[in-house]
Amino acid sequence: MSGLVLKLAAGERFVVNGALLENGDKPSTVRVVDDNARILRCRDALKPQDVDTPTKRVYYAIQLIITGDLPEDDVLPAVLEECDRLEDVFETIDPKLLIDLKSMLNRGNFYSAICHLRNIVAIEAELLKVASSKSSFEAQAKVA
Repeated sequence: MSGLVLKLAAGERFVVNGALLENGDKPSTVRVVDDNARILRCRDALKPQDVDTPTKRVYYAIQLIITGDLPEDDVLPAVLEECDRLEDVFETIDPKLLIDLKSMLNRGNFYSAICHLRNIVAIEAELLKVASSKSSFEAQAKVA
């Protein structure tokens, strides 16, 4: 049997097609067999105040599509356009990163897209850290 399998901790919350659900008192496993279901674990959700980079903006927009807060038809074209811009940044690291993401989005596989984006957000954080330390080093070098 195929489908998404969620292993849930006791009391863990998740969203299915815009409805907030909460697991009971014991850990459990839920199999989602509908390929069109939109799933988001609350622990994977970004808070608005944490959306401070381009990849996090893409992540958050997809999150809002999943929760039903934004209509897919209005938002998805803008998300795909932003992915095109990000492709230039990430193609030297892994040319398939954004290609795979756009493929998931075009298929409506938003849960997989969110999972994939977590890796891209981590790479972006490393790039920003390197850029920040480099500019800090350059500022110190100019002083000396």
